[in-house]
Amino acid sequence: MSDSERASSRKILLDRAAARLEAAGQDAPRRMAEWLLMEVLDTDRGQLYAHADRAVGGEAVVEFRSMVNRCEAGEPLQHVLGYTSFRGLRIEVSPAVMIPRPETERVTGAALRAIEDRERPRVLDVGTGSGCIALALKAERPDAIVEGWDVSVDALAVARRNARQLGLDVSFAEVDLFSDAAARTDVRMDLLVSNPPYIPNEEAEQLSTTVRDYDPPEALFAGEDPLRFYRALTERAFALCTPGGAVVLETHADYAEASAQVAREAGLVDMQVACDLSDRPRILTARVPVGES
Repeated sequence: MSDSERASSRKILLDRAAARLEAAGQDAPRRMAEWLLMEVLDTDRGQLYAHADRAVGGEAVVEFRSMVNRCEAGEPLQHVLGYTSFRGLRIEVSPAVMIPRPETERVTGAALRAIEDRERPRVLDVGTGSGCIALALKAERPDAIVEGWDVSVDALAVARRNARQLGLDVSFAEVDLFSDAAARTDVRMDLLVSNPPYIPNEEAEQLSTTVRDYDPPEALFAGEDPLRFYRALTERAFALCTPGGAVVLETHADYAEASAQVAREAGLVDMQVACDLSDRPRILTARVPVGES
């Protein structure tokens, strides 16, 4: 039996893995090691420690150490696990989609509040990625009719798998926000929500390697103009949304007020900018004026 296959206790595996991950500079290395071993053993944290001296051997040890190696090299925990949690939903993630962040959960909360007075609201999530926003909205508002757009075929495949696995009726389509197809007027939405690319190219080197090297660049970077997606979204809102319809957008903290100004110049009203958990302005909410058509 090779060293990699030799049985060790759960506690020993955790201790060694946590030490390696800490030395690699990973945040919360112990918790990361716990997540990996829980996944391999298909158990929860309570059971993991209740039987800390239980031996683990064979293929489980090989799989666990392989996963630790990947995290040690900088690969995100969510990619190694293959999923993340988003507002209580298990969401598949891969290199084709951006890993959902906590601030995006708050964007989803703002979106839910924006349609709380609407019956059977129609919702469009632009740049849906993994589908996390669209799926969370459908899960928490089962009466909503929800659609997600993305330009990435690979991202849409992930979103559709998530919808199937969660049993949620959300439709997804390949649509480019900057194309004529994004100006359709056949069905008007009560809510337009988006977490668009908003990082200027010049900030690439400031990002952590985990983000820069593993999130798809088309989901991160806005190019030379960090406001270009906000201009398109707020201008398209008049064709896409019903009068009085809500627009909820995640923003770059440094460009939140500028994004609000873009929305104001486009003609949207009831502008509000809310903060994330770190008290940074990140959530723009506005409405299409009543009387617009």
